[in-house]
Amino acid sequence: MRRPWLLSLSPILIAITLSPVWARGMDWSSLDQYRAHLENLRILVSNCAANASSCDPNAVGNDEQVHLQGLGVGANVNSFEANYGWLRDALKSARGSGNKDREEELHSAAARLDEALTEVSRKPTAQSDISIARQRASAILGHPEFATVREDSIWDRVLAHVARWLDKFFKNVANFGARSPWIGPVMEWGFIGIALVALAMWAMRALQRQRLAVRVEASRQIEPWEEAARNWRALAEEQARDGQWREAVHCLYWASIAMLEGRRLWSPNRSRTPREYVRLLEPGSPRWNLLREQTRGFEHVWYGLHEAVQQDYESALTLHEGLRAA
Repeated sequence: MRRPWLLSLSPILIAITLSPVWARGMDWSSLDQYRAHLENLRILVSNCAANASSCDPNAVGNDEQVHLQGLGVGANVNSFEANYGWLRDALKSARGSGNKDREEELHSAAARLDEALTEVSRKPTAQSDISIARQRASAILGHPEFATVREDSIWDRVLAHVARWLDKFFKNVANFGARSPWIGPVMEWGFIGIALVALAMWAMRALQRQRLAVRVEASRQIEPWEEAARNWRALAEEQARDGQWREAVHCLYWASIAMLEGRRLWSPNRSRTPREYVRLLEPGSPRWNLLREQTRGFEHVWYGLHEAVQQDYESALTLHEGLRAA
């Protein structure tokens, strides 16, 4: 005979039977309740140490399934079990009068409870862990080295468009080359031919410029001063071949004077003395130093009536070449 009231209770009995927490005699507790329970157990151990009659294992209470606040009860990743079987055994052992290790066991139990209290006091909730992690990540990502995202400028867009076009172009060329193997040698020899043609054109233009320069130089009219300087120079070389060193030094000096007159450094005037020519130049300048040295050698040989040697001619020739280059 079925009993209706038993059938109505059957779902509740099944739930109680299948529940892992109730099946093992465990209580659901919050983190604050778990902390309060630990404090009560710490007092229980202290009373037990003071009086053996206070060592009641039943006062420990049921084991607990502690869930973290704010993340939903029953989520395995958000909860942990607190078992007190070890404490019940320690209180049961401490209640016996013949236990020699009673004080050490109670001290160990108190230390374990203190450690659990310390741990639960600094144990943040999972929700706060997520908040702290998010804050730390935001602080790290806020550093300048991570600020790489910026809006592209018009120039960046143009460059990106050109890069995509080039990539597409070379990809098409590669595909075409794969379909037509002959295109590679044709392009290679084509580039070589273009380079050779460009080189030939450059050589032709260089030769044309050289011929034009020679033609212009040949058609240029020689200036009177330049002709006079050349004549004095040629006469000096002729005198030097004959061993007439004094005359050769004299001719080189007037070749230098004619050359400097042609450069408009002074107006022609044959009444000037050699030292007056020197004073017409800027003191301390390279021309001034060179002409002064050549004038000293010329006066020493020509006006001083000293016998000239080949060394005097070579020194005058060196100074004359220096004046031409200055």
